[in-house]
Amino acid sequence: MTSPASASLSGDQAQRPAFRWLLGVQVLATTVFGVVPLLAPGLFATVTGYSGDDQLVYRFAGAGATGYFVAAVLALAWRSSWHELRLALVATFSFTAVAAVGCAWSLLEGDRHWVVFVVLLAAIAFALLAGYWLRADSGPDTGPGQPISGVWLAVIAIATIAAAVFGLVGLLPASATGPLAGLQGTDGWIYRMSGAACFGYAPAGLLALMLRDYRRMRVQNLAGMTFNATAAAAAWLAAFTGGGGLIAPVVAVAASVFAILLALLDRRYAR
Repeated sequence: MTSPASASLSGDQAQRPAFRWLLGVQVLATTVFGVVPLLAPGLFATVTGYSGDDQLVYRFAGAGATGYFVAAVLALAWRSSWHELRLALVATFSFTAVAAVGCAWSLLEGDRHWVVFVVLLAAIAFALLAGYWLRADSGPDTGPGQPISGVWLAVIAIATIAAAVFGLVGLLPASATGPLAGLQGTDGWIYRMSGAACFGYAPAGLLALMLRDYRRMRVQNLAGMTFNATAAAAAWLAAFTGGGGLIAPVVAVAASVFAILLALLDRRYAR
């Protein structure tokens, strides 16, 4: 499939080798910290030295990061223009900036697992690089895409609010929020990474509401759809097999609805 914008557009920073290398590194990083905890949370916990309690939270963190994996893969495959990727980079910046804060918070609480240090450094680097490209903001105007209106704006608004709320709650001490949701509340760092990954979608959603242009939000919408679909699958699995506490059925239903609506949004506006 080819992006609506041509890869040969001159002056488009998204086509520069340095930017495409950044996307490639994002694919690798989100494979390790997204796909792996999503599919094998026990293995991820063992390698990183955590208890592995609350595997649903590991899967949620993986689901959130897998959305960023999909965004980077699509950007590389479609050779998307800068204006088609700006929202996705806003999400990456927000995710990594908040993840860095979450890692620093965990360190201040005495968490000395090696992965906290690694992710802290990686998150700071990604946030700085994403911030650099966002500030450069260089790319030709590719023209407007399908304008979003009506009920679809409400869908984006509700999804954005949900991402912000669940993201911020995930940053709170797991020892307090975990038991309230029927979970163990151990391994606080993974709770914070889950919250950071979820929160990253909120600023991008807010910008999408301001732009109301589907061409400029399609990559990010497909990332959000992936996040919700994989989170829903993880939550349904936990709801039926046990270990998901009170939160599993709530997320299962909500994420399923969002995944379907975002898929319908793409079907409606992708031209």
